[in-house]
Amino acid sequence: MKIDRIELFYVKIPLEENKPGFFAQPAYFNPSWIPGFRQSEVRFYLLKLGTDTGLEGVAATVGMGPERSGLGSILGNYLMGLNPLDIRLMNQRIQEFSYIGMRNGWIDGAIWDIIGKSRNEPLWKVLGGSGGYASPYMSTGANHGHDQVKSRELSSWAQNQAYKGIKLRVKGLDVDEMVDYVGAARDQVGPDMKIMVDANQGWPVDLIDETPKWNLEMALSFAKGLEPHNVYWLEEPLNRGNFEGLAELRKNTRTPIAGGELNSTWRDFKAMLDLGSLDIYQPDAVMAGGTYAGGISNVYWLIKEIQKRNLENNSNKIKFCPHTWTTGLGFAIALQLVGVIPEAERSLLEYPLEGKWTAEAWARFIRGGFPRDSEGRIKIPDSPGLGIEIDWDVIRRFGKRIYKGTSTTVGISALRDRGFKQAMYLKKKKSEQFKRSAKAEFSIPKAPF
Repeated sequence: MKIDRIELFYVKIPLEENKPGFFAQPAYFNPSWIPGFRQSEVRFYLLKLGTDTGLEGVAATVGMGPERSGLGSILGNYLMGLNPLDIRLMNQRIQEFSYIGMRNGWIDGAIWDIIGKSRNEPLWKVLGGSGGYASPYMSTGANHGHDQVKSRELSSWAQNQAYKGIKLRVKGLDVDEMVDYVGAARDQVGPDMKIMVDANQGWPVDLIDETPKWNLEMALSFAKGLEPHNVYWLEEPLNRGNFEGLAELRKNTRTPIAGGELNSTWRDFKAMLDLGSLDIYQPDAVMAGGTYAGGISNVYWLIKEIQKRNLENNSNKIKFCPHTWTTGLGFAIALQLVGVIPEAERSLLEYPLEGKWTAEAWARFIRGGFPRDSEGRIKIPDSPGLGIEIDWDVIRRFGKRIYKGTSTTVGISALRDRGFKQAMYLKKKKSEQFKRSAKAEFSIPKAPF
C-alpha cells in the first residue's frame, strides 16, 4: 500500500446557518485566549490522503488565515509514494517538517485513520483500548468580564443539561474578582458538580489586546483562593514552558494543576512528569507533536507513561484529559484516545460550548455529529480508523481545495523545479526508499528517547 493522492482544503464555517454578507456583523464570541479578538468562524485546514488500495484518511488543524497555503506541495514531496503502515517513517517525515520551520504533527491523524481502516479497527482498538463511552464537560470559551451572574447562569444551565462539569475562563490580575466569579458558580450548583478553571496562561497571545501575564506569585495566590471552592483543576496558570514553576505551584496548593495542551514534544511531557509539574495532562493531538513525531504518537506515549507511573505508585493520581478545542475532527481523535484508557481511569472530556460556538458549528462537517445519550455520555465510535465520515457537501460549500497532488503532478513539479537530471536522480533515490518502506508492517511506535 502507498499514498497516491493528496488533497488539502481551507475551510471557513460561519457560526450561523449561512455566511453573512460583506457589510453584516457576523455572530461571534470573544475567546479568552486571544484578548480582544472576535471569533466568528470555524477556520481549519483539512487533509485527505488516498492510497492505491482505495483507502482514505483525513486530518484537520486550526487555521487563522492562508498561512498554510503552500503546504500542499511540501506534503507531495514528503509523503507521495510512502507506505502509511510504516508509522516510523511517517513520524520521521513529520520530524523533518520541523527542520524547515513547520510543525505539522496534526497530519498523522490521516495516517492513523488509514491504519485503522486497513485493519478494520477503530483507533482505540489499534492502540489497545476498550472503547465505550466518554463523559463530556461543558467548556466555555469567554471570561464574560468575570460577571458572577453569568457564571451562575452558565453553570446552572450545564447542570440542567446533564453535563458532569463546567470549565470557566478567567483573564486578569484581580485575584478576588476571579475567585468570586468561580465561587458564584460553586454556590449555584452545589458541591457535587465538577468545576474547572482555565487561566489560558500557557501560550499568551498579544495579537490585539495584551494578555495579563501571571508569574508564580500571582498563580499561587489565585490557586490558594480557589481552594475553598474545591475546583477539579486550575488549567494553564503559567507559561507552558515553565515546568519548574508549575511543579513549585503544584507543591504549594491543594488545587490540582492541569496543562500541556500545546506542548509539542514527548520530551516536554517526560520532563514535566519527572518534575511533577501537573496533576492532569491535557495534550491536544492536533496541536501537540510535530517536532519528533506526530500528535497521536506523542499522546499515546504520554498515556502509557502515566499508566506506568500510576501503577508503580499504586495510585490513579496523575490523569490524562485531552484538550479538544479545535474542530470536529480534533474532537473525534480525542474521543478515540479516551477510548485507549480503561473506563475506571477516565476523566471528563472537553466539549466546547460558548454562545454560537456549538457542535452544530465546529462539527458541522462530521456526518451525524457527536450526540449525547440520556446519561449525557458520548459513544466512542466503533467504525474503523477515526470512526467518522466527512460531509463533503459542507466542505465544498464553505471551503476551497488549495492543493491536489498525484504521483504524476508531483513528478512534473519536480521536473520544473529541479530540471531533468536532478529530478531523475531524486526519483531513483526515492524509489529505493519506497521499496524498503513497502515491506514495512505496522507496529505501535515507541518513544524516541
